[in-house]
Amino acid sequence: MARSAAANSTEQQHREMEASSRQAAWYAKATAYHPLLPARQLSRADEVKLHRLRLGYRTLEELRDDFESRQCDHCGHLARHPLRHYLLSCPATAQLRQQIGGPEDDEDRAALVLRRALEDLPRLLVVVRSAPPPR
Repeated sequence: MARSAAANSTEQQHREMEASSRQAAWYAKATAYHPLLPARQLSRADEVKLHRLRLGYRTLEELRDDFESRQCDHCGHLARHPLRHYLLSCPATAQLRQQIGGPEDDEDRAALVLRRALEDLPRLLVVVRSAPPPR
C-alpha cells in the first residue's frame, strides 16, 4: 500500500514538472524515464553528447533573447530550433530517422526519433561521434 502511494506521488510530481518545464517534458518524451544503460563504458565526451540529447539542451545562442536562428555545423541550414533540425532533417543524422508517423508537433517527433535512436545505442554513438549535436 505504502509503495503504491509513493509511486503515485512520484508520478504526480513528474506530471507537474513536465507541465511547467520544457526540458522536463522533453526528457519524459525522449526517454520515458528509462536510464541510459550503455553496454560498455563510454568516454566522457560520448556521455556528454548523449546526455545533452536526452535532456534536450538548447544551444547557448538559443538562450539569448535576440536569437533568431543558427547555422547547422553539419549542413549549413539556418535553424530556428537547432536540436529539432539535428534530429528531424539534418542529412548528418539521416540514419537515425525511420519513417515515423504519430505526433504532428516537431518537438514531439524529435523526441520520438531520439527515443527510438536510444534503443540502438551503438548506431546512435556512431552518429553523435561523427556529427555531434548542437551545443
